[in-house]
Amino acid sequence: MRRVSLLVSLALLAAACSTATPEPTTPTSTTSTGAPSSSTTDGPGTTTTSGTEATTTTQAATSGGAQFVISSVSFGTGRMVVITNIGDETGNLAGHFLCQRPAYWAFPDLEVPVGQSVAVSAGGSVFLPPPGALVIDESAGIGQLVASDGEVALYDSNSFGSSDSILSYVEWGSSGHPRSSVAVNAGIWPAGGFVETTSATVTIIANTVPATEPAHWDPF
Repeated sequence: MRRVSLLVSLALLAAACSTATPEPTTPTSTTSTGAPSSSTTDGPGTTTTSGTEATTTTQAATSGGAQFVISSVSFGTGRMVVITNIGDETGNLAGHFLCQRPAYWAFPDLEVPVGQSVAVSAGGSVFLPPPGALVIDESAGIGQLVASDGEVALYDSNSFGSSDSILSYVEWGSSGHPRSSVAVNAGIWPAGGFVETTSATVTIIANTVPATEPAHWDPF
């Protein structure tokens, strides 16, 4: 009987040792699976952090400033050109020109805020500028704007043959107008491209800015 009791005691002692509390261990670092953080520093060297990795890319700094483009052209009795500043700073239209060769017209001194449009009549008997547009109190002398065929170019100087000076361009009805090649060389218009219009077209409006190809224009 004593032998049985001794064996039971030894068994209980062995079980107690096997269930002893283990020694504490030093916690290890963990990685969060939440949404990664991101930060960007503007400038020529841009550092982007995503999650736990950071990469640095080098890119040219943007020039900023005003950017003027042609945003609509109207025909018939409501002949008109609308220019819009799509840049990131206020700009002045002084020194800019509208062109439909061989006619050229210089803009007056006018400050144009970011996102603002400017409407100028082209000599029609009816002048209906877009709501909220600034209005130039004179007519642009660039000849007749005929719905069936024509062109309008915007320049930032009077170097009309220079691809460095042309800012925006559109031609309709046919291609190959006098300033078309300048726009093509500047990369702001495709060779042979034109907006399809008819004699009944009232206006063409840019659906994309800057509008650099016929598909960026809608005729109405």
